[in-house]
Amino acid sequence: MDRVKRTIMQGETAGMGLSTSTCTQQDQAVTEQIRPRREFIALDLETTGLSARTDRIVEIGAIRFLDTGQEIARYQSLVNPERPMPPSAYAIHGLSDKHLADARVAHEVLPEFLDFLGDPGAAVLLAHHASFDAGFLGCELSRAGMESPGHFLVDTLALARRRLPQLRSHRLDFLTMHFGLDPEGSHRAVGDSLRVKEIWLRLGGAAESGEVQVSYPMLDARESSSVPRGWEPLKKAAALGCTVRIEYEGGTRGSGPRLVTPRHFVQRGGYNFMVAFCHLDSLEKSFRLDRIRRFDLLPAGGPEAAPVDCPMPSR
Repeated sequence: MDRVKRTIMQGETAGMGLSTSTCTQQDQAVTEQIRPRREFIALDLETTGLSARTDRIVEIGAIRFLDTGQEIARYQSLVNPERPMPPSAYAIHGLSDKHLADARVAHEVLPEFLDFLGDPGAAVLLAHHASFDAGFLGCELSRAGMESPGHFLVDTLALARRRLPQLRSHRLDFLTMHFGLDPEGSHRAVGDSLRVKEIWLRLGGAAESGEVQVSYPMLDARESSSVPRGWEPLKKAAALGCTVRIEYEGGTRGSGPRLVTPRHFVQRGGYNFMVAFCHLDSLEKSFRLDRIRRFDLLPAGGPEAAPVDCPMPSR
């Protein structure tokens, strides 16, 4: 019966002047048209400096777009930092005290910006060196007496390092040159947001599973150093003083397993590190999170006890 049905279908499509492959292509085109489009928001901040704990946001820019690349909306606002602009920051983005004199302060801008972002999950948020932007937004929200909305920022810097490991640099400026993107408006929030969008699309970020993406919550960096989503068990191990068995790629000891006791987490040069006591070398060392291929939390019975497997975190 199935064979007869296939023959009839082939005859019908042939009678209409269409091949079965043409019908399949048309069906795929219709499916593509009615498939719900995923939304993304590429965002960027300009600031008075590099420390979320002590510096302030001076400009917010964001581009909302579909996975096709079509732009839906954009957001831009200057923010009065309520302090003089350091010459080093002015040299980067060109925003002076005069530019910001009539701008609204952060607690007036943030509700409007959060309304643009929408509810967590409504769109995937993107930023280049996302830990920087997430930390600044978290601190500004805390200063304004506002709770974190629960958004995570996916890091396009980590994506570029994973997709293009051969490049000597993965800075936004370098990737702009690598992909031949328009450099106009560099180091201004909307211009850099547009470049984050294009880099995300060029690297195929929309096709990636969320499980392999590095993302950061908007948390107050003055209270704690946030770790990427999926690495929370290591942070808990640091708080409890637990020993962890890790498989680490690189370093002077090779890729073999080693026992460490996590202390805290830091960010240096765009990389996230776990500072831990290494039992192999009997000293405190820093381990890059993106080089930890697996970790097992060891129970109270000690290193010889059976490990408690953890799901492999996002990297």
